[in-house]
Amino acid sequence: MSPVPSLKMNRRLAALAKRFQLDRSLLWVLAARIWQVVSGPLTICLIGIYLSLDEQGVYYGIFSFLTIQAFFELGLLSVLITFAGHEAASLNVHSPPALEDEAWQRAAMRMAELLRASRRWFAAAGVVYGGVALLMGWNVLSDLEFTNPVAWHWPLVLVLPCAALTVVWSPDVAILEGIGLRETVYRIRLLQAFSGSLVVWGCLTMGLGIWSVVAATATQTLWTGYLVAVHGRPVFKPILAQVGQSAEFSWRKDVVPFQWKVAVNGVLYYVTTQCFVLIILWFSKDSAEAGRLGMTLTATAAIQMLAMAWVQAKYPVAASLHGAGEREQAGTMWRQIAISSSALLVLAFVALTLLVMLLPWLDSRFENRFVSPEIVAMLGLGCLANHLSAIQSFYILSRRFPPLMIMIPAMIISASSIWLAGYFYSTWGIACAYAASFWLVLLPLQTWGYLKLRKR
Repeated sequence: MSPVPSLKMNRRLAALAKRFQLDRSLLWVLAARIWQVVSGPLTICLIGIYLSLDEQGVYYGIFSFLTIQAFFELGLLSVLITFAGHEAASLNVHSPPALEDEAWQRAAMRMAELLRASRRWFAAAGVVYGGVALLMGWNVLSDLEFTNPVAWHWPLVLVLPCAALTVVWSPDVAILEGIGLRETVYRIRLLQAFSGSLVVWGCLTMGLGIWSVVAATATQTLWTGYLVAVHGRPVFKPILAQVGQSAEFSWRKDVVPFQWKVAVNGVLYYVTTQCFVLIILWFSKDSAEAGRLGMTLTATAAIQMLAMAWVQAKYPVAASLHGAGEREQAGTMWRQIAISSSALLVLAFVALTLLVMLLPWLDSRFENRFVSPEIVAMLGLGCLANHLSAIQSFYILSRRFPPLMIMIPAMIISASSIWLAGYFYSTWGIACAYAASFWLVLLPLQTWGYLKLRKR
């Protein structure tokens, strides 16, 4: 066989990979990740210095109530990005709309119906989310046992409308990302992360305590409103003019069949991995313990984001290699990424465990601010299994396969064990159940499905 076709293919793939690696939208994503990793330790230090243990527990507790919006989004944002992406070529939002073009009109009609239906859904979801989160937060925080009283009532009441408004605007942001304004969306997200950190630092140093949560959430909501009003309105105005015409689009027939698998997996993953602080608040009623766990999870989340940053950066390259039929090259690259990112995660958790052991000796203000080193190490084991599972999931997506259905019973088992262990054994039970369920149930089942898929 002549080596010329192979040489041409390698050159084309190299150029394609280079283009993806230097894509500016991807650089904005990486910059936001790096900022979160860099800013996290300083935020932790300021919380340890300026908040009491009870205030620290309320601080992370309110954040837990903010994150339950995943129940109401039901995986729709990723679905909207996918549907909008299918219409992106015909809409061509980077140039003036060709209003007389038939292909543009058909795409605009479908997009107008998608935008209108998604706005209705998320408007209702935002209202319901705000009410449910307020009732849940008020009930849980009212039952906490405080060493010293914490004025949490007004911060909780004011922070949730800001978060609900972000939910209402979220479909516009998802569709903007899907139809090609990724660089704009990712740049605004970086500004959100940057300004949010600065606001939290300023509020903590000025002695505003848990009001820093309100200020940070309001800042992010303002950035979202700016993105929708300034960048979204000019794009959506000519599209929405097509509302009411025949669109060949049905929310029930087109969106729901695609959504439900993503929704089930997303909700189960949230219940399995994102409710640790909420479990402590709900069952143990211990604000100080919730604060220690919340601060520890902030550090572990930063480590996970750092380990996943390179994986996410290489995902478009893997997808392009699969699209070009170079499965072996994609598999080799993915194995290298899995080894290097997992090694980074392990080293970072070893360093965190040692830091938690030594920190009280270095500064007495951080005594009892984190969970014990043994629990940190156990959380690290669970995070490693979670990381390996995420790597497999990214590979599956790079081949355009839907989520593995075997993950649903695996996550149900894992979530049940974590919640039950938290109910009976508090933080230590959560950490042990997290590590055991991911290593003994979730990761083996997913690996079995993953290996079967690799043979196709």
